[in-house]
Amino acid sequence: MKQNKRGEALSVADAGKGIMDRLGGYHRCFLGGPIYLEFVSQNFCSMLGYRKTEFSELVEGVYTVTVHADDVSTFVDFVQRMAKEETSESLSYRLIKKDGSIIRVADTMTSVVGNDGFMRGYSVVSEIHEGSNEAWACDQKIAILKVLGGNEAKIMQVSGAAFDFAANLEVTKRLSFLDFVSISDRARICGALKKAYSEWRSGADSYTLVSVDGSAHVCKVWVERIRDDGDFDSAVFCVKVQIENESLREEENKVAFSRQLFSSFAEDLFEADRAQDTVTYIARSDSSLFDIPLNVRMFTDDITRHLLDRVAPESREAVKQFCIRVRSTQFCEGSIGTAKIGFLLRDRYGDYVPATATVVAVSERKYLMGLSLDSDSPHVEPSGALIVTQKQVIATLFGSFSLSVDGKAVNIRSAKAKELLALLIERRGAFVSSREAIAMLWECEPDQTTRARYRKTASRLVSELKRNGIEYIVESDRGARRVVPECLECDYYDYRDGLRAPSGVLLPEYSWSEFILID
Repeated sequence: MKQNKRGEALSVADAGKGIMDRLGGYHRCFLGGPIYLEFVSQNFCSMLGYRKTEFSELVEGVYTVTVHADDVSTFVDFVQRMAKEETSESLSYRLIKKDGSIIRVADTMTSVVGNDGFMRGYSVVSEIHEGSNEAWACDQKIAILKVLGGNEAKIMQVSGAAFDFAANLEVTKRLSFLDFVSISDRARICGALKKAYSEWRSGADSYTLVSVDGSAHVCKVWVERIRDDGDFDSAVFCVKVQIENESLREEENKVAFSRQLFSSFAEDLFEADRAQDTVTYIARSDSSLFDIPLNVRMFTDDITRHLLDRVAPESREAVKQFCIRVRSTQFCEGSIGTAKIGFLLRDRYGDYVPATATVVAVSERKYLMGLSLDSDSPHVEPSGALIVTQKQVIATLFGSFSLSVDGKAVNIRSAKAKELLALLIERRGAFVSSREAIAMLWECEPDQTTRARYRKTASRLVSELKRNGIEYIVESDRGARRVVPECLECDYYDYRDGLRAPSGVLLPEYSWSEFILID
C-alpha cells in the first residue's frame, strides 16, 4: 500500500472503512501538526476522476496538490482555524480534476480531538453544480506535474491537462520539466523551484512553455513544495500549469486578429507584452535581417539593443526614443496607441536601406511592431545568381483538392492531414484554432478523443510539408495555424479576387465546404 511522506498509509484503520468509502467526497486530515491526509474515500477520488491508488501517488498526503493554486491560501487558513478547537465550518473552493478541468466544491469539515489527543478534520465535500447560487463557471484547464528538485527538474508524475503538452505521458515522465520551458524562461523556473523549497510555496508567474509539436504557449505557473527528503535535489514539487486563461482569451483573439491585419504590410512582426516587459518575434520575412528565434519570449531591452545595433548612427537616438515611448504606460492606455518612424537600417550586405517601424497597441498590455524595408529590388550575390528561397506551390480547390510543387503533384499520405491543409488554404491566411479545426474535421465526435488525434494530424502535416520542402507555407502560433497565402497560388484565391470563374464544385470531398458560399 502506498505510504505518504510521514509513513502513514492513505487508508482507514477503523471498522467503518466500508461506510466512509461510500460517503460522497469524504476525506480525513491530521491537524495535530503539519497538515496531511490520512484517508480519502473512493467517491471523493471518483469525483475528481482518479482511481484511489492514482490519487494517493499524486498527492502523497498533500491535499493542496489538487486545490486550485489561487485558493490554496484560503483553504490553508480554513484548516488552521479548524485545528485550534473542536468546531464545524464550511468553505467553498476549487479543485482540479484528473482531466485538468476545474470544479467548485463545498467542504464541510468537523474538527475532533481523537483518543490519541490529536486533532483531526472530518470533511464531506460536494460539487456545486451549474445553476446553484454558488456555481462558478470556468473554461480553463490546469496540468499537474510532480517534479523532482535539482537542476534537471525530472518529471515524476503528470495529471490534469498534460496532453496539451505531450502526446505520450509515459515519454513525458522520462523528461525534465525544463524540456517544456522556453530557453529564455528556464532560469526563472529554476528560481521559482528554489523559492518554493525555502518558502513551501511560490506565487504565480507567466512563462512560455513549448509543447511537443513545437507550438509555444504563454502559461500561468504555480510551484508548491510537497516533500522534503533533506536537500533541494531530493525535494518533490507540485507544478500547476494553467493551459488556458479565460480572462485573457478575448485579448488573445484581438491580438491574433491584429496580427492578420498587420502582417499584410509588415515584413517582420514582433509582439510585445508591456506587463512582462518581453518581446516575441512572431513572423519572419524572407528578407529578414534578424537572427532571433521565432516564438520565444525575450526581454525587451535585449530586442531593443539588437535593433539599435543595425540602425544607422544618425538615426539611432531617434529610434531609441521611439522605443522608449511605445514601452510607456501612456502608449497602451485605452488600446488606441499608434506610432510610426522611418530610419536607415543596415541590411545583410552592410548597406543602409530605408526602413519603417509601425507600432499599434492592441490592448492595455500588448502592442505589435511591424518592420518593413522600403527597398523593392532583389539583391544579387557577387556571382550574379538571384537568391531564390521558395518553390512554386499551386493548390487546386475547385473539382477536388490537389497540390503541386514545381509542377509535380504532391501525395499527402494522411487523409486527415490533407483535409487540414485544405481547410487552412481555404481560410486564406486566417488563423484556425485547434477547437475550430477539430469541429470541422471531426464533426459530432467526443472532444477528449479528437484532441489527441488533431495533434497527431497537425504533426503529420508538418512532416508531409517538410518532406516536400514547403514547410514554410504553414505557420503555427500557440496552437492556432494558418497558411501563408503569399507562398502559394490557388484557383480559389483567383476566384475570390475576380480573376476567374469557378471551375467545378469547391472541395466536394469535404462536408464542411458545403457552408462556403460560391456565387
